[in-house]
Amino acid sequence: MNQTAINYGKVLFLLGVDRQIVAEAADIWEESEPLREAMESPVVGAGEKHRLIERIFPKEIQAFLKVVCDNREVDLLPDMFKAYGKWYDESEKIRRGILYYVEKPAEEQLTQIEKKLCSQLKCNEVKLALEPLPELIGGFVIRIGDLEIDRSLRGSINCMKEKLVTGTPKV
Repeated sequence: MNQTAINYGKVLFLLGVDRQIVAEAADIWEESEPLREAMESPVVGAGEKHRLIERIFPKEIQAFLKVVCDNREVDLLPDMFKAYGKWYDESEKIRRGILYYVEKPAEEQLTQIEKKLCSQLKCNEVKLALEPLPELIGGFVIRIGDLEIDRSLRGSINCMKEKLVTGTPKV
């Protein structure tokens, strides 16, 4: 991610714009190719771009978007929104990761896993995206940042192979 986008994301966070407003603006941006083309076009004047912003985006984020537009940085908006999310998550002690699975866990199981991870990671909330990965054979793998928890059958088999070959488990 570009440092400029990270800085803008931090500014957006420090402005205190609500997470839902940022999510709404990100959805609007993502869903409208004609809007993106107009906002990125050097042919469309700043005044017209400002009017588009005023008509389309929530009031709470309009001033920010106008500055981004005036600085000709609108192509970085998706990364700015992601950076905002990271700043928000950090401030709220939210950790995000991916749970790879063969068989999708029940909601109750997922809630238990997230609670245990909260305790282990000393955070307020863990949010796991779910992604099927049949090559695990069974079980699951969780990745959160640099942390990987492998409770898969494939992982167990690989660990046993390593023990048999070297006499010591792979770390």
